[in-house]
Amino acid sequence: MTSIESEAVLDTTARQIAKLRTMRLVAGGLLVLMALIYLLAVTRLDQGAHWGYARAFAEAAMVGGLADWFAVTALFRRPLGLPIPHTAVIPRSKERIADALGQFVAVNFLAPSIISERLKNQDLASSLGRQLADQATARRIADGVVDALPAIADLLDDEVVSDFMRRQISEFSRDERLSAAIGRGLKLLTEHGRHQPLLDAAIAEGWNALEEHEPAIRAQVRAQTSWVWRLIALDARAADALISAVEDTLRQMAADPNHPARARITQMLHKFSEDLETSPEMRANIERIIADILAHPTVSVYFAELWTSLKAAMHASAASPQTPARLAITEGLQRFGRALIDDPAVVEAINRRLRGLLAEIAGRHGADVGRLISETIRSWDTATVVEKLEHNVGPDLQYIRINGTVIGGLIGLCIHQLTVWLT
Repeated sequence: MTSIESEAVLDTTARQIAKLRTMRLVAGGLLVLMALIYLLAVTRLDQGAHWGYARAFAEAAMVGGLADWFAVTALFRRPLGLPIPHTAVIPRSKERIADALGQFVAVNFLAPSIISERLKNQDLASSLGRQLADQATARRIADGVVDALPAIADLLDDEVVSDFMRRQISEFSRDERLSAAIGRGLKLLTEHGRHQPLLDAAIAEGWNALEEHEPAIRAQVRAQTSWVWRLIALDARAADALISAVEDTLRQMAADPNHPARARITQMLHKFSEDLETSPEMRANIERIIADILAHPTVSVYFAELWTSLKAAMHASAASPQTPARLAITEGLQRFGRALIDDPAVVEAINRRLRGLLAEIAGRHGADVGRLISETIRSWDTATVVEKLEHNVGPDLQYIRINGTVIGGLIGLCIHQLTVWLT
């Protein structure tokens, strides 16, 4: 996260804290006001019937306000520190909430049937082609590759990499060797943390994706929220809390090389690499997709030109924003994207393979993603989770206290009037 983004997050947090304090003062002040009215009315009951109405209103308002104060407080902590059953609901239920959220994502977003249904009418290959043909997108990908590769190249054993490429390129699309080679490459990459520069680049892209898809996230939260929550705008606060939590997790992952989420991703890469080496279905799908792609003449030319130019100018390219390697990758990606768009047969073949592969990956690793979410939330400090939720949702909950005080007072007036009529 950049310094500007960090300042924006801190400014938002400060505003949330100030708003929560203000609403607490309003709700608490209203309760104190009701207590003063009650005391005043009790001392002047003999001075007119209207003081009886004032007493009934204030008395019921205090009951309503105190009851709602207890209910709101019990969500986040034990009221007055007393060990009352079924209080401090969120701190006591953090693990259960983490498991439920992880399972919710795995079941409702990553189930193979859902992935297949969502992708059934999606033209993935053409979308990929349009993205790659766009100069800005192609340049961003090129910059990420050029900036990350020198660090990786310095860590890897040149002889091992050269031998690996020499043995595999000649048999790129034959038998089932490619998927096994990719699996071994992943293992080689993840040994001794050599994949960390790629994770850093992925985290940086995560920030961009979070900003780009924030409206969609808010829409999903609103769609999954009951109408009662939407009525008091709690869905927006829940979305703020979720986005803030994701931002904090990305910040922690960027700052801590030993973050649990990084470790979990490494485990997932290990498992994926094992699937590539041991699963016949996975290997067959990978081989068919690569074979379809490599069958196109433009792709063969693209890979040859890309590797030749990239290997020769890797370090020089990373040092300057304008180098032949960056331009070559950008142009190559654009050319590949245009080739995809212009060849319907290749588009259909890639779409068919990608849909099957993505559904299979979701089936194999959807539960892993759910566990990653659950374990990440479990790793968060309980006090921090409570604090963030209270900062985002707390001001609206204080309105409940205010409403409880006012509505309680009105009910008290009704009961008092009914008592007057019956006596």
